[in-house]
Amino acid sequence: MKIKSVSHVGVTVSDFEKSVKWYHDNFGFKLISEQVLDKEVVQMLWPLYQVEDSSVRLGFLRAPKGHVVEIFEFSNKGNRRIHEWNIPGPSHFTLDVKNVPKWYKTHKNKMNFVIEPQITDGNHWVFLKDPDGNLIELIDLKMNYFIIRVLGGIAGSVMKKNNFKNYYKEQVNEL
Repeated sequence: MKIKSVSHVGVTVSDFEKSVKWYHDNFGFKLISEQVLDKEVVQMLWPLYQVEDSSVRLGFLRAPKGHVVEIFEFSNKGNRRIHEWNIPGPSHFTLDVKNVPKWYKTHKNKMNFVIEPQITDGNHWVFLKDPDGNLIELIDLKMNYFIIRVLGGIAGSVMKKNNFKNYYKEQVNEL
């Protein structure tokens, strides 16, 4: 069995309307779906959400080229847990853009950038936070975009057999 693609990324927000507006105003996302799960449904989903006495409002925001961010607002806000990068778990999501330095220069006074634009292997990138502190990376992959998006499947198969073959070896259990 094979996956088709990554479907969407989910983030929890404190204010649904504010987040819809922020993602639209800054990146052109549009709300395409909205749903409210009442407290009884959320309680039945305890293994997933693990919150008491809360409803959940959720919505899908579609990016201009089709990728999707799902936002969640819980009526019972609870205590905020800040995720740290050096422990397992989600750290951020990334948006493909053109001209990261221009994005930074144009938006640095109205968006919460964490650092100034950086360059790694010819790719420009920068991190910012949404109104709730969720980390978002803006990246311009330049020619690597074509390699990853168009030739990525072929490159992955070649690398699996060559440069990265050690990652795919069967593990042998030693007694």
